[in-house]
Formats: sequence, C-alpha cells, structure tokens
Amino acid sequence: MSHRALSVLILTLAAQPVAAGAQSTSYELKGKIYTKWMYKNDASRGCLSLSNPFWSDNIGGSNGACSELDLTLTGRVSKWVTAGARIQSRWGALWQDWWENGDVRWDFPNNTPFYENTSGESLGMNHAQYMKLRSTWIRAALPIPTVRWVHLGSSDLGMFNEWTVGKSRYIDRDNGSGVFVEGAFGDALRYNVGAIALPKLFIGPRWSTGIKGSDPLASFWGSDWAYALKLEATPVDGLTVRAIASYVHDWEADRNDPDLTGPSDKTRQTDRAVDLKTRFQAVNATLEGKYNPPAYDKLTISGMTAFAFNNVNRDYATNAVTSDQGFSPVVYLLDANGQPKAAVGAAAKVDIELDDPFDIGLSPKFEYFNIGSTYNVIFGARREADVLLTEGFLTTGFMKGGQLPTLNVANEFVDFDEPWYETVIGWHGGTALLDYVLGGFNASTEYTLIGYNTNGQNRDIDNQYPSFLYTDGFTDTQAYTADFDYANVYDRGRDPRSVYKRNQNRLTHLVAVNGELLVPGVSDLVLKLKLKWILDQDNRLKGNPNDNYAGNLWLGFIGAQYQFTDEFKSSLGYEFQYWDEARRSGSQETGFYDYFTKKHSVRLGLGYTFGGLAITYLLEYFHKDQDRTRPGSSDQVWNVWRSKATAEVSW
Repeated sequence: MSHRALSVLILTLAAQPVAAGAQSTSYELKGKIYTKWMYKNDASRGCLSLSNPFWSDNIGGSNGACSELDLTLTGRVSKWVTAGARIQSRWGALWQDWWENGDVRWDFPNNTPFYENTSGESLGMNHAQYMKLRSTWIRAALPIPTVRWVHLGSSDLGMFNEWTVGKSRYIDRDNGSGVFVEGAFGDALRYNVGAIALPKLFIGPRWSTGIKGSDPLASFWGSDWAYALKLEATPVDGLTVRAIASYVHDWEADRNDPDLTGPSDKTRQTDRAVDLKTRFQAVNATLEGKYNPPAYDKLTISGMTAFAFNNVNRDYATNAVTSDQGFSPVVYLLDANGQPKAAVGAAAKVDIELDDPFDIGLSPKFEYFNIGSTYNVIFGARREADVLLTEGFLTTGFMKGGQLPTLNVANEFVDFDEPWYETVIGWHGGTALLDYVLGGFNASTEYTLIGYNTNGQNRDIDNQYPSFLYTDGFTDTQAYTADFDYANVYDRGRDPRSVYKRNQNRLTHLVAVNGELLVPGVSDLVLKLKLKWILDQDNRLKGNPNDNYAGNLWLGFIGAQYQFTDEFKSSLGYEFQYWDEARRSGSQETGFYDYFTKKHSVRLGLGYTFGGLAITYLLEYFHKDQDRTRPGSSDQVWNVWRSKATAEVSW
C-alpha cells in the first residue's frame, strides 16, 4: 500500500462514528504560543541567558528570537476516567534557523561534524523545532476500598514536599512519570503513595543514575525508581499532622556476573540472567505539624523535623569530589578506618506567626532553623521553592531568591530576570520578621542570624566533601548570567551550592527593610523601597588572624509601578550596591586580599494585554566595578545592556 493510500485509509477511519461503549466521551484542546526576543551588548547567540554551563550547547546566548508551541489535550473518557497528554516544541531554535532540518552533517572519513555550514544540517534537532511528547497520563477512580484516584503517567510531583520529593521545576514541570494512588481512611487519615521513575539525569552521584559517558562505573538506568508515601491527619480541630518519606534506589548490573564477563557456558555458571547491585540509595523523611488554635485564630505554630540518608557504593559510582574538582550533589564519607560510610543528617525548624494580634496592622513572625552539616535531599525541589522565612543572600530589589536543603540546586537554564536559589545545608539560626500594613502602605523588617554547622578545621574537601571550587564573597547573580563561564574565574562570588570549606568559622548577620506605598491622590502609582545590610564573617583557620574574612554588603533600591490603563502597565527602578570585603580571596600560603565592589542597576519594564495577547518588555542596564588588591589580579568592570521581550497567547 502506498503512503498516500495509507493516509487516505487513516483519515477515513478517523471520520467514522465512535463505536458504542465509551460513555459521553469529550475532550478539551488547549494551546499556547510563546515568543521571546533577547538582546545584549555582546556577541552571544540564543534565547537563554544561562543554559548549560558545564559543557557546550547551542541554545544559550542573549541575541535572537525564539518561539515555541504548547498543545495540551484532556479527555473525559467516562465519569470515572480522564486522560491527557501534552506536546511542546523543542526550545532552542532561533527564527534565523528556519533552514535547519535537525540533522548533523558529518565529514567522512574523519567522522567530525560540520558546524554552522550552509547545508541546513549542522545545529542538531534542538534547532529543528520538532514537537516533543512532554506528558501522558490516565486518572481513574477505581472501585478499590480507601482509594479515591489512581494516577498513571506524568506528574509534577507536587503532592510531596521540598524535603523529600520536590515539585519539578518549570522546564520539566510534568515530564516525570510514575504510578500514584491517592486515598483516605474515612475522615481520619489521608494518604498518597507513589512509585516514580528516576530521571537518568541529576539524581545521584555525578548527577546521574548511571550513564556510562558520565560515569564509567555505571551504565544501567532502566530499573531505577523512587518510592514516596505521604500520610496526613487532623487529629484535633486546628491541628494538621503530616508525615512524608521517600526512598531512592539506583541499580547497576553486577559487573562480576558471569553473563557479562564471558561466553555463555554452564561451567562458568552463566544462566542468561544478570544480577543487580546497588549504586546509590537515599532516604528522606519529614514529620510536620501545624496548629491554629480555634480559641485564638491569630496564632499559628508549625514545626518540622527531617531525616536524610545517602549511601554511595563506590564500586559503581565514581568519586566526583576527587574527579570533578569538588562538583558533586552528594558527599562521599569515610569512617575512622578509611572505609566508605553513609551520610546521615537531620534538620528541624519551628515557625510562630501572629496575625495582627493588637489590631494595629503589625504581624510578627519568628523562625528557628537547624539543618545538619550532612543533611541532603537529592530528589527534593531544585528551584522555585523556598523553605526558610529569611530572604537570604540572593534577594535584591530586582531579584528574588530562595533557599533549599540540597546540594542539587539548579541555577541553569534561566534568564537574567529569574530568581536564583541557594543551598542551606548547615545553616543554624533564626529569623525575626515584622510585617506592617496600614491602608495603601505595607512594610517589613527582617533580622536573621546564621551560624553554620559546617564550621570546622581541616575538613577533607579532596575526597569526601564537595567544595564546588569554593570561592569567597557575595554571590553576584547578575554577573553569573552576564558571563557564561560557571567556574568563577571572573570572581563573581560564592557558588550558591558551596557548603564545605577546608577551614571555616563563619557567622552571618542579615538586616532587610522593605516598603511599598500606594501614593495617595495618584491613582495606580506604587512606590517601592528596599534597604539591606549583610555582615558575613569567616575567621577561617584558627590561630591565623590574617585570614579573617569580613564582608559588608549595603544595598539600596527605589522603584515605581504605574498602571496607565487596564491594559498597559509600567515599572522603573534603580538599585545601588556596595561590597566591602576584607581579605576576600587568597590562600594560607599567599595571604588574603581585599575586594571592593560597586554596582549600579536600572530596569524598565512594560506590559500590555489586548484580546488575549500578552506582551512584555524588560530593559536592564548594570555597571559593576570590582577593585581587587591581590597581586597579579586586575580590576574588572561590567557595562551590560540587555533586554527581554515576550509575546504570548493561550486558547
């Protein structure tokens, strides 16, 4: 049968009436077109400020226009069963790539690719704008006692929490798949159970569950799963108790199995079956409680304890602390005899909130947090979540930020206007926050004190604890997204995943004041103000006062938002930062030297909506001067203009 005849047959069958059996089947089709224009005063090409910083890709860059199409189909099979699927075009193709067909042209016999040639076969499939299946799912209310729903297929994993199995970040929001059961035992106890296929990337040693090209000791990832359980109850009025646990298991083929080491021969004890060995295991568990007394509903008390267990089998997992310059999402601990052992850690936090107790608009909040030095949640939230009350180091007037209890923080595949996240492993301290609201004026004041459970001397960062090439100083997320190198050769401050140092004796004070005013008599004009001060101290090696770090960060921000019409809004802001960092960088052998940094940042934002079309425009300029007193190092300057425009429609 010819291709044309086959196509006619398929169309004919599709047009026939649906056979009896399905009950009142209906479906809904949703679509979205998203287009982004990027500009920056450099020679990079792409539509993403920071893509993969570890190996070269061809989607990152700040000059170009890109579009993507998203289609979601949801079907009502019956009153008991629904199903859905989503397909989305692969991100990365510039409008200028319209001749690319997705193939790579190879130069034979040398077997090397022709890059950026005139054949249209040079940039790969991510520049061919192909459609990719992102999710499929079936949800059924099966007649099983206690079960409300069974969900088969894709999920955003949002039913658990950041400390166990975290919600997937937006670029792969519903790409993860598993089998999930939701139910309840009457009104007393609610539960969720899930068996989740592990992503072969980013979960486990060397950010994988066994990819031979990444880790020569591993190559099997088809049977790697995580299992999660959530139990939730309301034992008394106003009290909610929740327990969540997760277990991650990474299998590898037993490299000593005779079926893998030679010919099939009964005398060699081959049996056409390959045994499995454990490469990595992780357990995370939390117990949470939240109490809102019925007799005094202005008070809310919540608390959580957490447990973490990470075990690496070094016969099947390469030690990334040793091999990858300290870049690792797990630690590789040794016992007193030098033998590998599991990393076990604990964490806890308590929050007390009062909602305007004196009826004057003043609401205090208090939080105590204590995250152990080896607490680490490998499958928890990697970004787009925040587990602590403090705004932390990374939040500025323009930039939001958050804190997560994992070494697996993901600050790549982002644009310059997106929030950044930092790990809080080892943080021990507290936050006091006062919120005040009076009419069109609201303000908040924060003080946070952070000590560090990771303080210590002569820590083994060569073989056990990942240092992420620990560099000192305040993290500059603007400079990170302005420069593609991720190894900090530009002195952009501490990597947000840095936790462990060889010698550390650190203490941090943070004060932040935020204010917002709806200007009286001027309709739709909002003024914003932010002041922030951080004192970050690290006495490093005990007995050497000449290596003591003292970093002072001062930040001031003022901004305004104005709504011209119901459809058209605007914003304008200016921010100044000054960093005085005594003995910021150096070594015990060469000594430590001072850094002084000044930053001016301006942003203009515009937004317009009309008939379902949403258009935004963001223009940023930042100027940064970094004076370095270290001999052999030159002063640096950033003079960056960049913009991002978007157009989006949904139906």
